[in-house]
Amino acid sequence: MTKTRLTQRAAIRLAALVAAIVSLTNLAIFSVLYFVISAQLVDNLKAHVDEVQRTLSDLQVNGGFDGVAAMVSRHAAVAQSNEDIYLLVDSKGEYVAGNIRVIPRFSGWKTIPWDELPLVGAWTTPRTSTAVLGRWTPVKNGALFVGDGNGDIKDAQRVLLTGLLWGIGLSVFSAMIGGYVSGMSAQRRIAKMDAVLNAVASGHLKERIPLSRAGDDLDQVSALVNATLNRLQALIDNLKQVSMDIAHDLRTPIARMRQKLEIAQWSPHDLAGYQEVVGAAVQEIDEISETFDALLRISEIESGARKTSFVDVELNALLANILDALEAVAEERSHELSGLIGDSPRMFVHGDRKLLNQLFINLIENAIVHCPSGSGIGVELSEEDGRPKVTIKDTGPGIPAAEREKVFRRLYRLEKSRSTKGNGLGLSLVASIADLHGAKILLADNNPGLIVVITFPKPLASNAA
Repeated sequence: MTKTRLTQRAAIRLAALVAAIVSLTNLAIFSVLYFVISAQLVDNLKAHVDEVQRTLSDLQVNGGFDGVAAMVSRHAAVAQSNEDIYLLVDSKGEYVAGNIRVIPRFSGWKTIPWDELPLVGAWTTPRTSTAVLGRWTPVKNGALFVGDGNGDIKDAQRVLLTGLLWGIGLSVFSAMIGGYVSGMSAQRRIAKMDAVLNAVASGHLKERIPLSRAGDDLDQVSALVNATLNRLQALIDNLKQVSMDIAHDLRTPIARMRQKLEIAQWSPHDLAGYQEVVGAAVQEIDEISETFDALLRISEIESGARKTSFVDVELNALLANILDALEAVAEERSHELSGLIGDSPRMFVHGDRKLLNQLFINLIENAIVHCPSGSGIGVELSEEDGRPKVTIKDTGPGIPAAEREKVFRRLYRLEKSRSTKGNGLGLSLVASIADLHGAKILLADNNPGLIVVITFPKPLASNAA
């Protein structure tokens, strides 16, 4: 199916749906009005017939049966114009007066079509009604039938039906136009989404869906798609960078291994010499294996699988143990490692204890390794708007502002020659662990040195207790 046909079908479908809903709503409203007004008109017609019957029946008090007959005759003579029906019979059921011949007596109200009424004389006046609504009432020495045409009821019903048809017609037309316009507008936006996704599938990863000012569901979906595409592009860019860095990192140790093995191959060595060469090769292989193990661990963390084993971890005790363990390492390099932990209230993080331990050890060891001898390294635990915050400060060389976002990338090193020990994955691991726990990392200047701030989400109420 072509895009044009799909667009038209979707728009018309929406328009038809809106039209159907509006039509059903109008039909329900007019149906209620139709039956309510018809019932009210029938009640009014019955009230009119009852009033006439009472008026005629009251005449027998003074004029007797003959007085009633005389009045019925006068009414019957002029009844054609207003479609009133009168019939007075005696006690034997014989015709006495009226504008119709004798009809069978019945109880209650009855609607009688005009063609079933035995009219007296010629009725030349056009009728607007189709039937007569009337009933019998007893009088002294006889019975009186009074009826009235249902013309007013039929007129009102015709007006209502005409209004219903016009209302439904106009509503359907307006709904179709409005629904079609809305559907076409939505479909055009969907077509833009389709075009962007097709472009991305073709390799144009920088394409994004434009957002409107409506802020509706389509905009929310578009924003989510754009966020997904941003994440996808970042992952692909990171993958390219990682591939290049892995190739670079592997080329150096592999080249060293080859060089040493070639020397061992063509140079005379005793057993100790061969063992030394093999040992160096094994060490190079171990370093390569460590790099891949670290990459696999980062991938495992980023998959979120470790969240199933989250528990409530007290940061105070965790940081105190880490500082005790690393104090001797810092002293070996003549660093002063201090912590402001004991005076802080107990703070909890819902997470993985081992990963959190790894996060803080990596950051503190980074400061110990990269700071010159005699530097100060401080660790502080505090609270900000109910969120636990850990701050690590040092007085070392720091990280240039332009490099602070890049240092969390895999295999990224500030020292481009890659001659120093390490695989460039320590801070990548830190970033992955922080992201798994919903924490934010901020790098700032300490003038001199570096400040690392890790802010965790607010703990659950049960944790705080």
